[in-house]
Amino acid sequence: MDTVVAELVTFFQALKGGSLFVLAFVLIGLALTIAAVAYQVIAIRRFQTASKATQENFETIAADLRKRALEVKKQDEGLRKRELEVKERKQQQVLKRSQRALKGSVSHTMLRSDFKGMTSVGRDSSKADLQRKPDEGAEATS
Repeated sequence: MDTVVAELVTFFQALKGGSLFVLAFVLIGLALTIAAVAYQVIAIRRFQTASKATQENFETIAADLRKRALEVKKQDEGLRKRELEVKERKQQQVLKRSQRALKGSVSHTMLRSDFKGMTSVGRDSSKADLQRKPDEGAEATS
């Protein structure tokens, strides 16, 4: 700003002195100064516009990334839920197999003990019958 004022002062002094060369120089300097200031203003506006557009693009991209991250998070939660369901089913299957095996083992054990009891009673009675039969036969012959 000080340069513009200095150029104007020089311009008016040149007009007062009547030097055409100085007047032309001052006018060229003033035109160049105005052009430089106008260029800076335009460049600053372009930069601000580009910066604003870039910022909007970044904000759009960030919003998209947040949206995708949320979708991925939901998918991960779904996968975890499915994995837990699969684990639970497997545990239930193992538990059912164990229960079946235990029931089979208990049934087998109970059948064996019943069978042993039945056979031992049968054996005892058959032995008793065998022991009685010779006695009865001996009594019959005597």
